[in-house]
Amino acid sequence: MRAITLAWLGGLCLALPARAAIVDCQPAAGAQKFTVFLSEPGGLQGAALQHFLTDLQFQLDQSRDGQWINRDPRRPDVQFVACPGRAPALDGQDFSNPTLIDGLYSRRVLMEVWGQLSLEAGAGGAAPGLSAQMNYLLVPMQFAANQREAAPAALQRLRYPEQGTAAERDPVQLISRPLDLDAFVAAAYGFKLLRERQLGLAHSNLCRAAALLAGMSERTLGARGRAGLEELRDFSLQSAAQAVRAVQAQPRAPGEDKGLSALRLQLAATPCSK
Repeated sequence: MRAITLAWLGGLCLALPARAAIVDCQPAAGAQKFTVFLSEPGGLQGAALQHFLTDLQFQLDQSRDGQWINRDPRRPDVQFVACPGRAPALDGQDFSNPTLIDGLYSRRVLMEVWGQLSLEAGAGGAAPGLSAQMNYLLVPMQFAANQREAAPAALQRLRYPEQGTAAERDPVQLISRPLDLDAFVAAAYGFKLLRERQLGLAHSNLCRAAALLAGMSERTLGARGRAGLEELRDFSLQSAAQAVRAVQAQPRAPGEDKGLSALRLQLAATPCSK
């Protein structure tokens, strides 16, 4: 067995952390598609784990509107892919391997999500609820750091539920927070597009990320989590400014996209102002 049973919450079987395992996972089909890997969290096993991955992928990929910006909302550029059997170490040590990051980057994987689910006793005799530490590895940022380029911390960590919120018994609802996931996707997507010189779409996503990250920073967070979000927000703004300067430095092409034309008028000092 990969884990030892710890407790039951309703029909949910919680388990002790299992040994890390990095098995291959196939990204979304299509040369122009980008992927977010949903890897196994510690704390689940068996049918509960399989249901969790399936339900989480559906929740993120089908039943909500992603708040990053793509070319055609009817056919999103970014897709979420469940990765059964893929269970990175909770401390992220697997991603210190540059070869692993190179492979993810070349296959257009933007981010990997995993973590640890735990059972917490309810206060004052209330029913127990779930808590989670979730990790978000922003692949383009880690790739840049491996190339000795300026980049923020690529591994972002957040805990759920927020302090003062009601207990949650559904692990999918606990962690499928649109604001958080969309912020990280927009940041990684925008930076990847910037590196690929898709400047207009890069700028839009980097500005979207900065706005979402600012909202996240207003929550009750630990000092480390807040510092990571603020660093990522600053980097998103700096990268958006880089996109503005790059557009302004290149000759205007006949029939230039309206978005690029607008960036020619944007001040790099305030790259996300309207």
